[in-house]
Amino acid sequence: MQTIERAASLDLTQVSLLGNDILGKINQVRETAPVIWSDSAGAWIVSRHADVFEAFSGKMPLSNVRFTRLLDLIPEAERHYRIPHVMKSVPMWIVNIDPPQHTRIRKLLTRAFSKKVIEGVRPFARATIAKVLDQAGEKREVEFINQVARAVTGRVIMNILGVSAENLPRLQAWSIAMNSFGAAQPVPSMLDDMEKAMAEMDALFTVEIEKRRRNPTGDFISEMVEASEGGDALTDDEIRNMCQVTLIAGHDTTMNTMGLSAVALARNASAREHLREHPQDPNAIMEIMRYVAMSTMMPRVVSADFKWHGQQLRKGDVVFLMIAGANRDPRTFPDPDMIDMTRATDQVMVFGSGLHHCIGHLLAKMQLGEFLPALVRRFDIEILDEPLQFTNHLVQRGLARLNVRLNPRAPA
Repeated sequence: MQTIERAASLDLTQVSLLGNDILGKINQVRETAPVIWSDSAGAWIVSRHADVFEAFSGKMPLSNVRFTRLLDLIPEAERHYRIPHVMKSVPMWIVNIDPPQHTRIRKLLTRAFSKKVIEGVRPFARATIAKVLDQAGEKREVEFINQVARAVTGRVIMNILGVSAENLPRLQAWSIAMNSFGAAQPVPSMLDDMEKAMAEMDALFTVEIEKRRRNPTGDFISEMVEASEGGDALTDDEIRNMCQVTLIAGHDTTMNTMGLSAVALARNASAREHLREHPQDPNAIMEIMRYVAMSTMMPRVVSADFKWHGQQLRKGDVVFLMIAGANRDPRTFPDPDMIDMTRATDQVMVFGSGLHHCIGHLLAKMQLGEFLPALVRRFDIEILDEPLQFTNHLVQRGLARLNVRLNPRAPA
């Protein structure tokens, strides 16, 4: 009879309470066994860099069709009238589909996420960052997550999508609702909140898509409207789906990284000095992202029985690929619990790898590359919250709020 390795020390339902301590717990599990079962998560935990990399390769029987676990919170007979937008759209999001469907959608989206499009947004992002930091500096004490980080990333993503910044106040509510997908302890009401948010976003993007079909402007939505490959093109439903994912994932993950990075930089003088002296060092930005571990894990569903490191995985089992564990694996990263701005970051998996490598990685890198050097150049950051207040999202860690004092630095 097979002996199942169990992760006794890791309770993944307590993400908000564990805070940054979850990283140490993941490290312990990684060193216990390469593939290990978590009773609290009801899933297999895989945390070593080589194994997470292999899982992302697309060569294993691991599927990205994983939304059914959340749908199970609502009786099947109620779903189509209670959450129709969720039922129609979320299973078709690019983050929830496998090849060949995923391959087709991703190929058609390449233009919309191109370097040319992202570089076209850089001047707006730079100006927005300067304006938001000016306002924050005048207040000195601010709630950093919403008044600074979301104020930047929300405006940038709305600019990319070509929608009015008047929608910014609704963005926080939409973000909270849509991130139910990554909650550590989801409940049925989260799906109801997601339905309301998706209905509002669908109405917004239906209008914007129709505008671009009549008059393409070369922006993000226009690129999707005009995308074609061998006579194939994106449908309006597919464009709406991508707009939803882009609006939320495209700003929320970067916002969370900004918050966690502000704390890390406040506590690490050498990292601050490196950014001040080397503001255009992309390697430094990747190292900060590796260290703060906003990207905690990605779930997959076993599509066929197979054995992995002596453990029998069955079709339908859930596997948590712990990106945070892989990015702190000492087999790949020497002294992984330290910030080392000079370390090689080519194997960092903040954006995943393989088939589902984050299609919006250029946007995230651009914003963080503009924001973090500007932040530490202008201010010394004093963290006012103790302890830090984390959200209970497992897929992407973040702070629910972060009160800081921004002490202006003398101009260099």
